[in-house]
Amino acid sequence: MSSFAHADVFWEVCPAVRRSPDRAELETRLAGQLADAEARWPEVSVDRRRFVTHWAAQLGRADDVGAAIDQLHLSDLYLAFACAEGDTNALRSFGRLLSSVAGAVRSVDAAPAFVDEILQRLRTRVLVPEDGRSARILDYAGRGSLENWLRAGALRLALNARRDARRGPDPLPEVSQFEAAAPTGDLQFELMRGRYGAEFGRALRQAFGELESQERNILRLHFLESLSLNQIGAMYQVNKSTISRRMARARETLLWRTRERLEEQLSLEPSELDSLLELLGPRLDLSLASVLNQST
Repeated sequence: MSSFAHADVFWEVCPAVRRSPDRAELETRLAGQLADAEARWPEVSVDRRRFVTHWAAQLGRADDVGAAIDQLHLSDLYLAFACAEGDTNALRSFGRLLSSVAGAVRSVDAAPAFVDEILQRLRTRVLVPEDGRSARILDYAGRGSLENWLRAGALRLALNARRDARRGPDPLPEVSQFEAAAPTGDLQFELMRGRYGAEFGRALRQAFGELESQERNILRLHFLESLSLNQIGAMYQVNKSTISRRMARARETLLWRTRERLEEQLSLEPSELDSLLELLGPRLDLSLASVLNQST
C-alpha cells in the first residue's frame, strides 16, 4: 500500500520514474510534501486528484524528478492551483500576496493610482480565463516562489503601461455601439441614436477612463469577462452584495460623467440632454460592452 494518495495518477503522468528502485522512497517524500502544502493552507480546499495530476505535470518536465521534488515550491503551486479552481480562501490569500509585489510597480511609477491599476490588471490577467484557455496562474510551474513570479508579471505590466503612456492614447472611435445595432422599432430612440450615437459613444469612453481603477476593473470583469458577482467578490475578498453596491455606484458615476462630457460636446438645452440620456441611458450596459472591447 503506497503512502502517497493518488500515486497511480502521479506515475501515469510521470512514467519515466515509475520503475525506479527508489519509487517507495519518492512516494514517501511526495506524501510528506503534499501534507506540508495542505498544512500551509489549511483553509484551502482542492480536488486532490486533480492537483496531483497538475503537480506531476510540472515535475515531469524535469530531467531529474528526484531532485525536482525537493526544489519545487509546492505550497505555492498548491495555492496557485486552488486559485485557478476558484477556492475563495485561496483567492483571499492571493490578494494578500499580490499586495506584497507593489514595490516592483512603485519602482516604475510610485503614483498610488498607477500602482493600484497595475495590480488590478495583474489580478485579472492571471486569474481570469480568456480565449478558451485556462487561467494564466496555471502557467506558474513552482520553480521559483509565486511571489517572485507575480513580481515579474507586475513589473512587465508596469513597464508596458509606461511605454504605452509615452505613445499617447489611442484615438477615440468615431462610431458607437448604437450606430451598428439593429433597428429597435422605437422611432424616437432610432432618431436619437442616428443623431447623437457617435457623441454618446465618445463621451462614454471618456467617462469610463475617468473612473477609479477599481470601478473600471469591476465593470471590465462583469461586462467584458462575464464574471458573476460572486466570482468578482471572491477576487476582491468581499461578498456579492458589496460588489453589487460598488457596481451600482460605478454605473451611476459613469452615467453622470457621460452627461458632463456630452454637455461639453453638444449645444443642447438641459431638458434636451436629459431626454437624450433618458433614451440612451437604459442601453448603457450594451454600449459599455462595446467601449470595453475597444479599450482592451
